[in-house]
Amino acid sequence: MKSRLYEAHAEAESFYRQQLHDRPRGWAAEHLCNRGLGAVLAPDSRWWVGYAPDGWSRLVGHLRKTGFDDLEIVGAGLAFVTKNGYLVDRFRDRIMFAAHDHKVRPVGFIGRSAGNRLRYLNTRNTEIYSKARTLVGLDAQIGKLQAGAVPVFVEGTMDAAAVSLAGDEWAGLACCGTAITHEQALMARAPTWTDTVVVALDGDAGGRLGAVRSLPVLSEVFDEVLFARIPDKQDPAALHAADRALLRDALASARPLADFAIEVELDKWANVLDHLSGQVNAVRAVAPLVASLPARRVASEIARVARAVHLDEQIVSQEVVAAAGQRLGPRPRRPQQRGASVVDVELDPPDYSRSP
Repeated sequence: MKSRLYEAHAEAESFYRQQLHDRPRGWAAEHLCNRGLGAVLAPDSRWWVGYAPDGWSRLVGHLRKTGFDDLEIVGAGLAFVTKNGYLVDRFRDRIMFAAHDHKVRPVGFIGRSAGNRLRYLNTRNTEIYSKARTLVGLDAQIGKLQAGAVPVFVEGTMDAAAVSLAGDEWAGLACCGTAITHEQALMARAPTWTDTVVVALDGDAGGRLGAVRSLPVLSEVFDEVLFARIPDKQDPAALHAADRALLRDALASARPLADFAIEVELDKWANVLDHLSGQVNAVRAVAPLVASLPARRVASEIARVARAVHLDEQIVSQEVVAAAGQRLGPRPRRPQQRGASVVDVELDPPDYSRSP
């Protein structure tokens, strides 16, 4: 049964792509061009982008003609049954991006609407799809990653495309939300030659909190985790649309995510740093973050934290050493063969429901 679900998605992927190419002047193509993403429409583009046509059952009809039965179509999450018993396409009149699993197979879709409807719609959870186990953009950029491009985690599908067009140095990967999972980190790491990753989530409270929370997840897989600060109320796609140089500057000026996380955490304790208990608790809160830094930077960061909380460096150092002892453990081994694109993991991370 699973094999038929994969086959249904491959057929749907082909169908949606053809629908977009058949409408070079439709709103979907126009929207992509207006966002500065017209390059993904080029015949030689490695990016997969499609269009789900308006109408109740255009994809359903196509899949039936190609040999899929209704149970397979529903099981794949590509359609649903109405109260009256009709089989209806899940995605209608939307720009479509394919989500791929750890074997780089299409297993779901994210659709972007034009009007006032729910802007982004994901495939529902199925036997082969969970948002936490997929990435958008990985299939198009394996070659870039193998050539040394730095993976950049972003929230939205168009953000990933924008990063990919910002330069050969970066490869945008959309986690489709603010939660970056361990399996997504492994998927990004498998074909990647560099030991560095960049987090460039949206410039709002949710995006910045998501970036901080991603630090321990990404630090288990990558040696260097950087943070690209996106301006307030902006996202990478918006920066790219305004001026490609703005996005390039944000990515090029990325700094260690641990530095940003330490600043965020210390800000939480700013009002109680005049008490010893507040000072000690602040140090204990940031100690794991300091311990996650490269060894060459730990001493200077200990000194900086000590000044910020008005404590002796030795006290801060003791807490960092204790935190380092707690976090020590085996790191996941990277694939032995350069350019591997398959991650052999059987994890079951939680399902995150926030859409891009």
